Amino acid sequence: MKKDQENIYEKLIDVSKLSRGLLLKGLLPYYVLGLLAQEKTYGKKIIDKIYQITRGNWKPSPGSVYPLLQRMARLGLVSEYIDDSSGHPKRVYELKDAGREVYKDMREEIRPRLKRTIELLSLHLEELEKDF
Repeated sequence: MKKDQENIYEKLIDVSKLSRGLLLKGLLPYYVLGLLAQEKTYGKKIIDKIYQITRGNWKPSPGSVYPLLQRMARLGLVSEYIDDSSGHPKRVYELKDAGREVYKDMREEIRPRLKRTIELLSLHLEELEKDF
């Protein structure tokens, strides 16, 4: 692709979003509930774990994670408390039974959607690999 064609493409689509997890952002509640199903933890650790799970392809912002955790607390899916045993107070989140049920339901709902998304992306990839 010529340099001027690259610039046109960049004006049409924000390619940086493709590598920053644009497709994963809709899965944030699933990731958060899944991590809390494993252990109680605090927001920054959730962000770091998602970054690790996605092999560095996506690091959700605190501006996405913390409001989601607050919403989950208001909905009764997680409980929260302040832990200051380390000398630095941290808000710790723990999954409640209702959150475990929602996570279980999400897993069942997300599985077929992810399969369809993978199929669609595979079709697009095949099309991109064809010669003109």
